[in-house]
Amino acid sequence: MLGALMIGLAGAGAPAAAQEGARPPSSVLTINQERLFRTTLFGQRLQRELNAARSELIAENARIQEQLETEEAALTERRQTMEPAAFRALATAFDDKVTEIRAEQEAKTRSLQRRQERDQQLFNSAIGPVVREVVEARGASVILDSRAILLAVSDVDVTDVVRARVDEILGDGGSLATPPEEEDTQEPGEIPFATGEPVDEGGTGSD
Repeated sequence: MLGALMIGLAGAGAPAAAQEGARPPSSVLTINQERLFRTTLFGQRLQRELNAARSELIAENARIQEQLETEEAALTERRQTMEPAAFRALATAFDDKVTEIRAEQEAKTRSLQRRQERDQQLFNSAIGPVVREVVEARGASVILDSRAILLAVSDVDVTDVVRARVDEILGDGGSLATPPEEEDTQEPGEIPFATGEPVDEGGTGSD
C-alpha cells in the first residue's frame, strides 16, 4: 500500500523533463545522522577524545581496584593479631574509604555520559547551518533521518554531501567553544566501576 502510494505520487503530474529521464528536485531529503557523526572530521575528533577519556577512567579504576584489593588483603592478614575492637575500627575506616572512592568514580562516569550528550548537541548545533545550506541548494523543504525511512530513492540522501561540506567548513571543529559542564547533583547510586566492584565491602567486616 505504501509503495503504491509513493510510486503514484512520484509519477503524478511529472514535468516533461522528468519523463525524458531527468528527475525533478525532491521536496524531501534524507540524512543518516549517525553516519554523519561517525564519518566527519568533527565527529571523529569528538569520538577520539571521548574514547581516550573513557580509556583513562577505566585504567584509573583498574589501578584503584588493585590498590584496594592489596589494602584489604593486608588488613585481613592483620586481623589475626589485632583486638576485635581495633580491627573493627580499621575495617570501618576502610569501608568508608571504599564508599567515598566509589562515589567519586561514579561521578566521573556520569560526567563522561554528560560529555557525550554535550558533544552530540554541539555537533548538531554546528552542522545545522550546513544542513540548511544543502537543503536550500536542493530546493527541498524537509529533511528526515534516513534510519526512519522505509523506502527512498538513493539521490534524496544527502549524507555524503553534508559530510563533505562539514569537513570543508568546520574541519575537526576544534575552534568551536564547548559548552560548560553542568554541576553533578545526582546522589551516588549503585553504578559499579567500569572494571568491576573495587572490593567486597563486607570482606573485612567484623563477625
